[in-house]
Amino acid sequence: MGTLLEQAPVAARALATRLRLASMMRRSSLPELLRALSPDAVVARPLETVEGGLSAAQRIVAHLRGVPDTCLYRSLARYAILRRAGHPVRFVMALDPKKAAGHAWIELDGAPLGEEIDPSLTVTFTYPDSASS
Repeated sequence: MGTLLEQAPVAARALATRLRLASMMRRSSLPELLRALSPDAVVARPLETVEGGLSAAQRIVAHLRGVPDTCLYRSLARYAILRRAGHPVRFVMALDPKKAAGHAWIELDGAPLGEEIDPSLTVTFTYPDSASS
């Protein structure tokens, strides 16, 4: 998962992103926000190092009051950090029509990254969309 020294910059950026997301979401539509979270220049980092840094940031966020901690916020932060690290991930949102509940996650190479997705979910939004990825 990369060394602690390698993960520290990723964790710091992920934590900063998580702390800004609620404010960013109030000012932008979801597509605008995702465009803003998609950097032009990237810092190539191994997936294991990025995932380790994201996990460290998540452990910190879990202890902070007032910081939204839902699949939407986690997925937006993961999207931003993984894109910045040079990984062509895609942000996905879906609904479960039976439960009237939604879920957000990140995909890499067309597969959910780091979690299993309930097959009853109906995808409602992707970024970048399927045609442009």
